[in-house]
Amino acid sequence: MRIGSKLAIAFFMIAFLSMLVIGMISYFRAKHALHKQSFDKLTAFRELKAGQIEDYFELINDQILTMAESPMVIEAMKELETGFNKIEEDIKLTDAEYEDVKKRGDDYITKEFLPKLNKNIYPKATLADEVDYDKKCVLLTDLYYVKNPNPPGEKNNLMSSNDPSSYSASHAKFHSIFKSFADKFGYYDIFLIDTQTGNIVYTVYKELDFATSLTKGPFKNTNLAAAYNAVTKSGKKNFVKLVDYMPYHPSYNAPSSFIACSIFDGDKEIGVLAFQMPIDKINAIMTDKENWENVGLGKTGETYIVGDDFKIRNQSRFLIEDSTNYFRMLEDLGEDKKVIEEIKNYNSSIGLQSVKTPGTKEALSGTTDAKIFPDYRGVSVLSAYKPLKIGDMHWALMSEMDEAEAFDQVDILRNNIIVGFLCLLVVVFVVSYFVSRAITRPLNELTREALELADGNLEVEIQTGRKDEIGILAFSFKKMQASISKLINDLKDINHNLEDKVKERTAEVMKQKDVIEEKQKEIVDSIHYAKRIQTTILPSNEFLGKNLSDFFVLFKPQSIVSGDFYWATRVIKKMEDEVVSEKFYLAVCDSTGHGVPGAFMSILNISFLNEAINEKNIEEPNEILNYVRKRLIKNLSHEGGQDGMDGAVICFDKTNNTISYASAHNAPIIVRDKNIIEYTADKMPVGKGIKTDSFTLQKMDVKKGDVLYFYTDGYADQFGGPKGKKFKYKTLNALLLDNSHLSLTEQSKILLETFNDWKGHLEQIDDVCVFAVRV
Repeated sequence: MRIGSKLAIAFFMIAFLSMLVIGMISYFRAKHALHKQSFDKLTAFRELKAGQIEDYFELINDQILTMAESPMVIEAMKELETGFNKIEEDIKLTDAEYEDVKKRGDDYITKEFLPKLNKNIYPKATLADEVDYDKKCVLLTDLYYVKNPNPPGEKNNLMSSNDPSSYSASHAKFHSIFKSFADKFGYYDIFLIDTQTGNIVYTVYKELDFATSLTKGPFKNTNLAAAYNAVTKSGKKNFVKLVDYMPYHPSYNAPSSFIACSIFDGDKEIGVLAFQMPIDKINAIMTDKENWENVGLGKTGETYIVGDDFKIRNQSRFLIEDSTNYFRMLEDLGEDKKVIEEIKNYNSSIGLQSVKTPGTKEALSGTTDAKIFPDYRGVSVLSAYKPLKIGDMHWALMSEMDEAEAFDQVDILRNNIIVGFLCLLVVVFVVSYFVSRAITRPLNELTREALELADGNLEVEIQTGRKDEIGILAFSFKKMQASISKLINDLKDINHNLEDKVKERTAEVMKQKDVIEEKQKEIVDSIHYAKRIQTTILPSNEFLGKNLSDFFVLFKPQSIVSGDFYWATRVIKKMEDEVVSEKFYLAVCDSTGHGVPGAFMSILNISFLNEAINEKNIEEPNEILNYVRKRLIKNLSHEGGQDGMDGAVICFDKTNNTISYASAHNAPIIVRDKNIIEYTADKMPVGKGIKTDSFTLQKMDVKKGDVLYFYTDGYADQFGGPKGKKFKYKTLNALLLDNSHLSLTEQSKILLETFNDWKGHLEQIDDVCVFAVRV
């Protein structure tokens, strides 16, 4: 193939491959960035809405507690309860008049309430299911529900029934205040409930639950009754009970949620205050007041809450924006026809629509994540989800957008890159052809001259008249003859100078090597000196032997010095030369880090242990750890780190023959009669950590012959064996159990041999400390 064709193909392929690689890299990077941006946006909405919802429920919690403590509410509870109980005295009716009132109520409920309720439930409700025939209830229902001139949903506009009862006088006094509060904060209803009888002595909206009993009336099994029972059972001030959404008959079986707390007059519980939760407020937060596109959720994005029954807790966007397709979608997915009819009747999906997707299952199981999966419509969506922390309720928050909409910019980008790529290919082909022809013509001429030069004709005449790169190449050939001769001479000079330079550099390297070896020796000597200091600080075997009947310690630093350490001290208290208390303290601990940094931390930790016991006279192991943690945080806070230690402090009380301990992460074990007894440890470090609770004081029930083992994590975490895996605590405990019949000296030897065999040629990754005591 001629060079012209080769150049044309080469230019074309170079351009083609370059554009292809650049295009693919650009596409995949942009695709990844757009994917991440989409998930980041949904995650941001998830966190925003979770914060808003949790803050809103916290506000409701504060509102109900504040309102329950209000002198006005306390006064209203007492007056309305008194008026409720006196209604029969204040409105004296003959038996015939009472029967007329009762019949009037039955007729009103049968005609006005039951037909609307029965549209939403099956089996159908009867009059007996919904009516409380307690005489007080019948009289007050007649005054404020049956004879109320306002239609259902507006009966709260009646300030007083204008009867001579003390109840109506109190109602006229307080109703406007409660009504204003409910309207201002969007509550569906507000209840005052007698703690002795369960009677609902007041409501704002005067639905059918008004004046009924939550302990023996028709609504005793509702979630309002559950909230009331939880509050009265608690009997505590500031106890708040929030119950999840459930169908509620008095509100025509619409899903309703309640929050309740006690009303105290001094130390006496006189009633219960309850709010029926505001659906509109929660909807406004979750739907951004139906402005999804304006806030960045596009045409398909939405945020919604799901309860532990997998029912939605706020309106679906698709019901609001396109109810026709929404109901068709529910039918196609096989949703229960009765549920669909209820959603149509209420024009609400709250507590009715099922949302059982991979995301809701994970979120309700406590997982926070973002994934792609089919949503409740069967459409693939990007979803960011998390569990919500709202009282005792088990909710999950979902932030979702259709995958097609979220990634539509990726498809547009791909199409644009393909079109641009094809256009550039055509241009590159044409340019490659003409460029190759322009290059090959003068190259043919230069080739002939180059062949003569290659044959040794250094006198050949080379044409150098061209002004382009080929002319430069020709001029270079022309200079080559003279350059070769000069190059040979120059190489000889360079070779001579190079030998001198090599000798000079070799001398410098040897000098630096001596300096480095000297510095290394100084460092190693310093570390060995630190080891002697650390060894001096550790308790001697003689001291341990005087205080422990039988023991062994396996102490194997990862390097020369160790972050692991064991420490002991004895405290004797006397009174008039008589020993009244003798305690021996032992600690087996793992300081942060190993090597020199770990050794410094171990010295600091030992000094604080000495200070706690011998200077501050702290006796209990848990308080000792609390003190050491406090000193570590105070002394290391300027570093901003979380240095400290894990380990256990054990107290052998020789006066009372008891053993107690406190432990951070590393819990002790006891081997007794070829069985292992594992004790617990606090899952927090002695130092700055996520938790700063007080350490727990633990008692150890020991018998004679028991062997107590305390160890750090270095032995169990060592890699080795045939597969290079960790030794693990389970294997270590099994090793201790298998050799428990041997003396402690023999056990120590076996532990060391096993460790070395397991480690093999691998590096020791951490300090090792194992301490055993036979009781």
